[in-house]
Amino acid sequence: MEDYFSYTAKLFDPAGTNEKPEVFKGLRVLDFTHVIFGPTASRILATYGAEVIKLELPFYGDLWRPATYWGRYWKHSNPIWHFVTQNKYFVSLDLKRQEAKELIYKMVKDADIVLENFAPGTAEAWGVGYSTLSKINPKLIFLSCSTYGQYGPMRYFPGWDLLAQAASGVLSLNGFPDTERYYKLPDYLGDFVPGNLGALVLLMALYHRNKTSTGQYLDLSQTDSMIRTLSHFTYKSVTGEALGRTGHADPSMVAASIFKARDGKFLGLACATEKQFEALCGVMGKEDLLKDKRFSDYLEALKEENAEALRTIVGDWIKTKDCDEIVRLANDKGFAAAEVATDRMICDDEWRRERGSVILFNDEMYGELAIAGPSARLSKTPSRTKWLARPLGYHNRLVLMKFLGLTEAEMADLEEKKVIGTGDDRPGLKPPLYYNLDKDPIYNYGREVKR
Repeated sequence: MEDYFSYTAKLFDPAGTNEKPEVFKGLRVLDFTHVIFGPTASRILATYGAEVIKLELPFYGDLWRPATYWGRYWKHSNPIWHFVTQNKYFVSLDLKRQEAKELIYKMVKDADIVLENFAPGTAEAWGVGYSTLSKINPKLIFLSCSTYGQYGPMRYFPGWDLLAQAASGVLSLNGFPDTERYYKLPDYLGDFVPGNLGALVLLMALYHRNKTSTGQYLDLSQTDSMIRTLSHFTYKSVTGEALGRTGHADPSMVAASIFKARDGKFLGLACATEKQFEALCGVMGKEDLLKDKRFSDYLEALKEENAEALRTIVGDWIKTKDCDEIVRLANDKGFAAAEVATDRMICDDEWRRERGSVILFNDEMYGELAIAGPSARLSKTPSRTKWLARPLGYHNRLVLMKFLGLTEAEMADLEEKKVIGTGDDRPGLKPPLYYNLDKDPIYNYGREVKR
């Protein structure tokens, strides 16, 4: 047999992804969610082959379409939007109109999953909540995503990523001790983390349905999800003390912190075992630390005053070395250290490109864009990116005519009544200026077009 790492390299080779089946092929999902939290859950299903139909309001669309960091757009779009909505079908329906609801009811008959993240009770009030749709399709799995949940005293409170981080207690632990400054977790982790959990609970419900042939209603709260990433309240319950903020340090490892090297680069370093600590002391030429009572006993070394003293010693040594040298020594001698990677490093890193952690995807409409690959590799049914985001209402004709069998006359009537619609002349809702929708066969499904 070939060596193990050659075997795994072939097994998970990204180049063979499109030759393998999609695990969720045939799974139909109606996605009423918007911004990041809910769309992340459906995006995960879409990258593994689910047929995700994203439903938006005509002429307005998802709130996240025209939004972007610092007001900077890429080809008239929010670049992060492409990652969140890849592989989805974009249909615009005015859910407040009865004609739109009738179309939803037809779709639900063959749907497996519905997701929504309106304010609690809104989907129910509009006639597209679980109590209504489950009567049409008893096998339906319905997921409601919200900041505080569908019941309880805070259910009506508005909320976003930052509010979920605050209400969950995450913010109280993020920062440095003995200061009044708290730090928000970056890049909307209060959306992305619960969104990933949303995909997980949907798979639980699918597994249950496979055994029982029954659907169910799922209530997912951002705040609850973020609490599950922490153990601070458990610590408080048994010790009577607050875990508190630890800044860059890890309270369960020694010499654990973020340090600045001689060349100005930053790195993380931590020792979890005595052997790793011995290796670090040997590299530093400070074997005497192994006999120092403050550090020779692991429990003593974890005491705050001793841990801070050790971090100072290690930090002073790191200032005399370049980052690459320390990382090389760590790998050679057996302790853990890694450079703090920047966005640019991750985007351009050859190893991440080879592994598929970062994908340079060439989209027919938008061209090349670097996006995150799968967080885990499945050897037989890997995830894939098939297309990026599309303009508002891009798949109206494909979904409503091909999937539901509407005629050209029915489509024209719905458009005239503004039950359905396409994009407005705003960033995020329209295609890049160079792209001609009149020649796009998918956008014009059912019409004769010349490319």
